[in-house]
Amino acid sequence: MKKIFSILLLTAFTLGAFAQFEGTIAFSKKTAYDTINYLYYIKGDKVRIDELNSKTGKVEGTFLIDLKAGTMTSLSHERKMYLEQKTPAPSKPAGECKVEKTKNTKTINGYKCVEYKVTNSTENTIVSHWVAAGKFNFFSKMLKVLNRKDKFSVYFQQIPGMDGMFPMYSTLSAMDGKVTETMDATKVEKKAVDAGLFSIPAGYTKFDK
Repeated sequence: MKKIFSILLLTAFTLGAFAQFEGTIAFSKKTAYDTINYLYYIKGDKVRIDELNSKTGKVEGTFLIDLKAGTMTSLSHERKMYLEQKTPAPSKPAGECKVEKTKNTKTINGYKCVEYKVTNSTENTIVSHWVAAGKFNFFSKMLKVLNRKDKFSVYFQQIPGMDGMFPMYSTLSAMDGKVTETMDATKVEKKAVDAGLFSIPAGYTKFDK
């Protein structure tokens, strides 16, 4: 009985150790001219990203991402249409990106975060990511599907060993240290997410280019 109990306990611990984060993450991107708010829904291999109006909170657009299939679909709620999009080619920085894991730490949204600094003198850019560990397996996979060209995404992908990690707070600055943009996870909530959120809504028609 003791042996069986030990096996069951070890199995439960192992499953827990590899469990993917499920829940929501509210995000805010700020520049000197604008603020864009996002809400991520994560469940298994599915991610939904809602872009919210910074003043009204209304959902203006949505991305549905299937990490297993490597596909993404954008939704236009105003026009009630959807568009299946191909993953663009990866964007590579000019020059060399130097990655430094600093000794700086701070707690954000209840997670201990370590600062990783990515410096590229050719692009006159420094991006600091305050990274948390917490079974955020979706994030690195999501970046590879989206292949966005913004420096927050591109520079994060230059950091080795980021599987399961998530940047709770990031800053973009020139080499003089002046911050021009920030990305901030304002709320992280673990909870069950409705699987229906990752489906194309009824009544939406496909947009063909």
